[in-house]
Amino acid sequence: MKFWRFLLVGISLHIVVAGGALSPMCAYAAADGPQQEGSSSGECCDVDRADDVWLISTRHLGCPCWDKSDDELDLHVERYGGKGVGWIETSLDEFFSSADPTQRTMIYVPGNRVDWNDAIVRGNHARDGVLGCSHIEPIRFVIWSWPSDQIHGQLKDVRVKAARTNGEAHYLAWFLSRCDTETPISILGYSFGARVTTGALHVLGGGQLAGQTLPHAQPRRTRVALLAAAVHNYWLQPGACHEYATSQMDRLLIQYNSCDPVLQRYRIIEKHGRPAALGYTGMRVDETAGTYIDQHNVCCIVGKSHAEARYMNSPILTDEIRETLFGE
Repeated sequence: MKFWRFLLVGISLHIVVAGGALSPMCAYAAADGPQQEGSSSGECCDVDRADDVWLISTRHLGCPCWDKSDDELDLHVERYGGKGVGWIETSLDEFFSSADPTQRTMIYVPGNRVDWNDAIVRGNHARDGVLGCSHIEPIRFVIWSWPSDQIHGQLKDVRVKAARTNGEAHYLAWFLSRCDTETPISILGYSFGARVTTGALHVLGGGQLAGQTLPHAQPRRTRVALLAAAVHNYWLQPGACHEYATSQMDRLLIQYNSCDPVLQRYRIIEKHGRPAALGYTGMRVDETAGTYIDQHNVCCIVGKSHAEARYMNSPILTDEIRETLFGE
């Protein structure tokens, strides 16, 4: 028994070392290291940005059923009024009517075990990390708050949320299809939030998910960054579950971590089969797909962790995310 235990440990260490050696990020890990545990990704950075910040929540909704009118989706909408004002409840009509088609919209989709307040905290952290020290013009920033609160039982929690991402993908696709087609959109998805993101873009591209399609979907081109993606590593390939997702992307960044101890056990997400996570292995890139795809193994920067803060606190990783979502 001890022999097999030592053998497995040795294999794991070999994979971690090999993964780090293959990653171009490793060359910069030493310089980036001191920032990993900081409160923000930049040094001496205190930029008071004039972004238009919104929260859109589906936490009160059940499973989607598209045999009803498309216009009946009752999303909960709030807008941040600034310091001293806080969050103000408003409507989806207000969101769309106040939009400037020339202003880029960035949507942040958090991962699992995130409650209402934590979604806001993480969203603000992501916005600060990606945009805080930049000179990018003010954007419209949307925190997508979905029902990912922790439930009792670790295995049950993971499998329930995995199934829940299908309905959530339909909701996000519905929302995206109603945004002005001239509005440039960027999406940042973390962990299960990445699964919601690719599922939504697959549906938006005309795909079927969990036996349902989205009537009158409006295809569009987006910029996407997926961090520690809790998505099967082959799902973006032709014929797979989210095969049409890349058809809705101009640029895609995948930051995967071969040291991630959570995604290493991703196979338990299904009762049968042993899937590997996109956020653990990366993906095979089809250069004929027409989407610019960039992916890096960030093991040397993030380390043996699934913590979102490790990504947001790294200047190297947030610079890369910013370039993908907002660069020329």
